[in-house]
Amino acid sequence: MIRRCIAFLLFLACIFFYPAGMYSAYGAWTNRAAYSGSPGLGVEDAALQAGNLRALEGALEFGDAVLQIVDVDSEKSGNPSAVPPSTAARAAVVMEASSKRVLYAKNPHMKLPMASTTKIMTAILAIELGNLDDVVTASPRAVGVEGSSIYLAKGERLTLEQLLYGLMLRSGNDAAVAIAEHIGGNVENFVRLMNRKAVQIGARNTNFVNPHGLHDDMHYTTAYDLALISAYAMQNPIFRTIVSTKYKKIPWEGRNYDRVLQNKNALLWTYEGANGIKTGYTKVSRRCLASAALRHGMQLVCVVLDCQPWFDDSAALLDYGFANFKPYTVVSKGQVLGRIPVRDGYETRVAAVCREEILLPVKEGEEKEISVEVKLPQYLRAPVKAGTKVGYVKVTLGDEVSIRKNLYTAADVKENTIRSNLKRIIDRWMGIRFGF
Repeated sequence: MIRRCIAFLLFLACIFFYPAGMYSAYGAWTNRAAYSGSPGLGVEDAALQAGNLRALEGALEFGDAVLQIVDVDSEKSGNPSAVPPSTAARAAVVMEASSKRVLYAKNPHMKLPMASTTKIMTAILAIELGNLDDVVTASPRAVGVEGSSIYLAKGERLTLEQLLYGLMLRSGNDAAVAIAEHIGGNVENFVRLMNRKAVQIGARNTNFVNPHGLHDDMHYTTAYDLALISAYAMQNPIFRTIVSTKYKKIPWEGRNYDRVLQNKNALLWTYEGANGIKTGYTKVSRRCLASAALRHGMQLVCVVLDCQPWFDDSAALLDYGFANFKPYTVVSKGQVLGRIPVRDGYETRVAAVCREEILLPVKEGEEKEISVEVKLPQYLRAPVKAGTKVGYVKVTLGDEVSIRKNLYTAADVKENTIRSNLKRIIDRWMGIRFGF
C-alpha cells in the first residue's frame, strides 16, 4: 500500500513539473529566437543556461543552425568587409582607374620617396613618345648604374620594347637611363618631360630628379599622386601588357642565351585579377608598391608607400575596394545625350554622343545620388561634320567625384540653301560633262 502511494505521488509530480519545465525551456527558446531570428542560437542559448551538456551537443548537431549564428552576429556587428582595413603603410590610396575616385586613403598627400615606382612614369612616357621598334644603344652613362640592373654592356643594342620589359619586370636602373637618353636626348631633358607630364596628369605634389628612383631628397611623390600616375598609365594597352607579364625573355648580346626576366610583383601570382604594376625599394623609402587588379570590369590601383607587408596590405586594401564598391555605368560609349537643332540643313537636328564610357565605383544606393549635366549649344549652322566637338557632359557625385567628357556630333549634316543646292547642281553637271 505504501509503495502504491509513493508511486502515485511520483506520478502526480511528473505530471505537474514536467510540463512546467518544458514550458520554461520552450519559453526561453522562443524568446531568444524572436530576438535573434535564429532557432539554432535559441537552442544553444537555452542549453547553456540550463547547463545541460547533452542538450548543447544536440543543438550543435544542427550544422546549418550553427552557421546561422555566425551570419546573425555578423549582421548585428555590420559587414566586416565594410570596415576599412588597417595598413602598416605610412601612406596609402586605393583608386578606381577611369573615374579617379579614391576608395581608401591614409595620409594621401604626405610627400614621400617612391623608389622604383618612379619607373611607371618612365615607362608611360617612353610608350607615348617613342617607337617600340626603335633600337637603343646603351651609353657609358647607362652601364653600371647602381642598384637593380639588367646588366647592359657598353654599346649593347636592344629595342625600346625590350628595354621596357627590363625596366618594369627586372626594375633595371640601367634600362631606365638608356630609355631616358633615347627619348629625351639626355637624362636631364627626360626628367623635365617627366615633371611636365606629372602636372598634366594632376600629380602636383610630385617631383622627379631621375628616371629610376634612386634616392634623392628632391625626388618624391604622394600616395594620391602616384595613384593618379598609375591610373593614367593603366589606360594604355601597351603599358598594361608589359606590367601584367610574369616572365619575358629578351636578348643578351654577346652570349648564347637570353636574359630571363621575372616580374618582382608577387601579386601577379597570388591575387585574383592582378594586372600590375611596380615594386620599389631603397633604404630610405623602404618598401613601396603600386599594384593593380581588374575584377567585374572595374580596374583598381593601390599605392602603399613605406610598407613592410607591401603585398599583404595591398591585397587587403584591394579586397576592401572590390567588396564595398561596384562599377556603375553612368554613360555608355556612343550614347546619345542630346539632339542639337541645325539651321539650313537637310536634317533639322543632329545627335550629340559621348565617345567614352563613364563608369563610377559606387557603394550600394549611391547611384541615386549621381548628377548628370549636359551642356550643348542652342543650335548649329549647316554644314556640320561628324565628330565635331559640340559640348560636354559632367558627372558628379557629392564633392568627391567630378568627371567631364566632351560630346561630339554623330553624323554629317549637309547645307540646304539655294546657294548650296545651286553649287551642288553645277558641280554634278560639271562632273558629268567633263568627267571630273
